[in-house]
Amino acid sequence: MQVRNRVPFTPGKSLKPSQVGAADYREQFKCFAHLSRLTSEGNESRRRAPRTEELGVDWSHFGMDRQPFRPAVDPDSYYASPSHETALAAVVAGFARRDPIVLIDGKPGVGKTLVSRKWLEHLLPDVPRVVLPSARAEKPCDLLQGILFDLVKPYVGLTEQELRLTVTGHLLAAAEDSGYPTVLVLDEAQHLSQAALEELRLLGNLETRRGAAIFTLLVAHPSLRESLRLPSSGQFAQRLGSSATVELLTPGESAGYLRHQVRASGGEPSKVFDHEAVTLIAEACGGIPRLLNRAAILAMELTAGAGADRVDVEAALESLDRLGLEADATPDDDADEPTELGEAAEPVLLPHPARMNSGVDAREDEASGLRGSKDNSSRTRTA
Repeated sequence: MQVRNRVPFTPGKSLKPSQVGAADYREQFKCFAHLSRLTSEGNESRRRAPRTEELGVDWSHFGMDRQPFRPAVDPDSYYASPSHETALAAVVAGFARRDPIVLIDGKPGVGKTLVSRKWLEHLLPDVPRVVLPSARAEKPCDLLQGILFDLVKPYVGLTEQELRLTVTGHLLAAAEDSGYPTVLVLDEAQHLSQAALEELRLLGNLETRRGAAIFTLLVAHPSLRESLRLPSSGQFAQRLGSSATVELLTPGESAGYLRHQVRASGGEPSKVFDHEAVTLIAEACGGIPRLLNRAAILAMELTAGAGADRVDVEAALESLDRLGLEADATPDDDADEPTELGEAAEPVLLPHPARMNSGVDAREDEASGLRGSKDNSSRTRTA
């Protein structure tokens, strides 16, 4: 009897009937069944695995409900330092006066974007808004296209004038319908060219019978403030209403920031960080919240990996070393004292001009800087 040469089976490769016999089909079916069973078991085990294992750290190990020190902008863990509150108050006042443009600037990583997002949270849903996380615009049409993109409106294939007319029509219609100007938040605004800034100035001229049609909030690096001092920016600078700079945290505020983030995640700071570890990280990060986040989360990961329950000096030093940050040999013990605003964790009442008293003219309410009626005055925001 002649024996047919068997064709080796390759998973994932379909074989033609002419190439195989009945035995080959049986072998192929068994292999596929085995692979399917393994895949099913793997998927089931992944479904049973807790989410914290996927993230690498079980935060309940530290008594927390969620991950602290998140790298993304997290308004829920906003830390009310004096500098951040000053910047927030400047935006509130600028919106109450209907300033055409308000500027928040500061060094990278200090929390400028967080201030703008925290303010947006307190706006009434009726207030229209456009948020551009990266305001790169060399030409006016780049800015106009970005606005239309966020509004989910056509922006491709239009000339600059068509883009301008489309944006103008939308802003005027939105102001008439809602009674509020459209809030335009431009992050990374230092990348706006002089031509784009001039386009913003012209958009600020739009008004309806109810008032201005647009309120622009610029969030930028300090370089933008410097460029606005140039003679070429004179007309735009005249439209700038209030402005504020978000400063670096002091060592004491940095320590309070670390504690606040732990508390905002459901943990107890004294059980998560040693006093000395907090002081080391607070001193080494130079008052930059972004660096504080990175150093603290890395120290917690190292602690969890070692099976310890609390971040100590060794874990803090190791995290700083991995990030290339130099620890202060003689840290200031006062840096860890709870003397700053955020450590008290008291609610901070934010006046909001968009909330109007019943039967009271909206303009009077906005000018007074109040957030609403006496019935609404108890609404607070956690620090």
